[in-house]
Parts: sequence; structure tokens; C-alpha cells
Amino acid sequence: MDKQLRRLLGGGLAVALMALGCAGAGAQSYPSKPVRAIVPFGTGGNTDAAARILSAKLSERWGQQVMVENRTGADGNIGTEAAVKAPPDGYTLYFATQTLTINRVVAPSPAFDPLKDLAPIAQVGVTDFVLGVHPSVPVNSLAELIKYAKDNPGKLRYGATSYLGEFAVEQFNNFAGLRIERVPYRNMANVQVDLLAGRIEFFFTTPASVAQYIAAGKLKALGVTSEKPLPTLPNVKSIASELPGLKVATWYAVLAPLKTPPEIIAKVNADLRWALEQPDVREGLEKVGVEVRASSPQELHALMLKDVELVEDFVRRGVMKVRN
Repeated sequence: MDKQLRRLLGGGLAVALMALGCAGAGAQSYPSKPVRAIVPFGTGGNTDAAARILSAKLSERWGQQVMVENRTGADGNIGTEAAVKAPPDGYTLYFATQTLTINRVVAPSPAFDPLKDLAPIAQVGVTDFVLGVHPSVPVNSLAELIKYAKDNPGKLRYGATSYLGEFAVEQFNNFAGLRIERVPYRNMANVQVDLLAGRIEFFFTTPASVAQYIAAGKLKALGVTSEKPLPTLPNVKSIASELPGLKVATWYAVLAPLKTPPEIIAKVNADLRWALEQPDVREGLEKVGVEVRASSPQELHALMLKDVELVEDFVRRGVMKVRN
């Protein structure tokens, strides 16, 4: 090998090593300023609560504030668009739920595609669902509910503020062979008011929103979608024995704008995994009904693809409709 070629190869190797060194240094120095965490829903819900618990722990770990910013509207699409359009520098994170993939099919935005315009970082948790009725409905078990719904078509309705609620019930309808109709609402507070008053009769929702009313006897719980009793509803049995194969739970995840540097994606994933192992974080998430579930970016991407395929199948069969 002549001297000129050796110099060229040596120079190339030096450039490559410098690039790797800069990437490592970038990850080590990140973050050097406050980080914004976009939540596409309002305060008070599970997503907001989980985001605030994790953001506080990341702030502690990084020595930089992670500021939660609630960007509501359009069933989460407004917050998603804000995340997509943010600079891909690691200083904008996005706390998503399963609504992200459901919306891609039934309420798509022309401004973005969540599978193409966001970089998955990690799944952080799941929330199982509780199923039940207003006390005026004369049933006390899942089997009695299914029989009642079949014998009295149109008698049971549920309230939902997003396509996530509809997706959960439609999965139940699909497995049980029922047709429980959705009544659309603008906010969860109105759903609870009408449910407690008996103006809607059925619920299939996250436990945190109804546990206190179940404990007070204002609502009847007939089953949970988890395989074992939930901490907030220890006396409510799993529905798995009566509807095997029904796996209904919403997930929570952290993503970033596309083209966020891979070394920052890796660092945030590692630090989220660390946060999820801390006892105070696990306890805090459990109190708001979120079970810790960590993943790699690749596992989160696969989960999102699976969701999209299921919703697309529901649309093809007319179970759910695309909103124009």
C-alpha cells in the first residue's frame, strides 16, 4: 500500500472516530437545557398523570427540568402535530397513548403519519379496562350482561370522548357478539355525570375513572380485562375465563420527532427504563392505574403496527368507521 493511500485511509478512519466521539459526547451532554414533554390530552387523566410522574423523575436524573405541555384537541391530533413539527434535537418528547395508532386509521391527519413522522423511544406502561353497568341494569355477571344485551337490543349505550373508548368497546362487542352503541361526548366529566344518572347504562373504561363510584355502589363492575385482580378493584374478577382471547388494554409510550439523533433516543430509552425501576415511580403509576411496561424502540414500533392492522380490519368489516 503506498503512502498516499495509507494517508487517505488513515484520515478517513480519524474522521469516523471523531464522528463517533462527537455522537457519544452529544449523548453524554444531553440534555443541556430544559426538555418539553407534549401530552395530547388535558390535565387530570391517566396520560397526563403518567407523563408528570415520569417527567419529574427524568428531571431529577438529568438535572434539567422536563416541562409537561398539554396540547389538546382533535382527539390528540393537535398535540401529535406539535410534536411532529418540533425540531428533532431531543428537546421535545411526546407522551402518546394507543389513540395515536387508532387515529391514524379512523381520524387521520393530512399533516402527519405517526408511523412515519415520529421516532419510537419506549413503551412505559399499560392500563387494563373495567367493564360494568349502572345499578339500574338488572345483571350481576358478565354472562347475564351478554344475555341481557342480546335480549334487549338498543337498551345499552356507552359514552366515549375519544376513539380509544370506542376501540375498547368494539373489541368487546366483537368477541361477545353484541351491539352496544356509542354516545359521543366532548369531555369525560359529562360521561360520568350521565353514567351515574343512568342516562347511559354501560361502561368499559380505565379503572381510575370509575373505581370510586364502584366502591360507593353507584356503579356495578362485572369484570376486568387483566389476568389477575387490579389493585384498585381487588374484588372484581377477570373476564378472561368467559371471553378468552379478549385482550383490551391501552398503552402509554414516549416518542420523539423523526430524525432525533439515535444516540439521544438510546439515552432517553435507558433513562426511562431506569425511572420505571424506581419504587416511587412504580407506586405513583400504580395509583393512577398504570402498570409498568418497558420496551425497546423496535418493540414499540411493532406494537404500533399491530394496532393499526387491527383497527384497519375493524374498518374493513364495518365495525368502526373512518371519520371525515
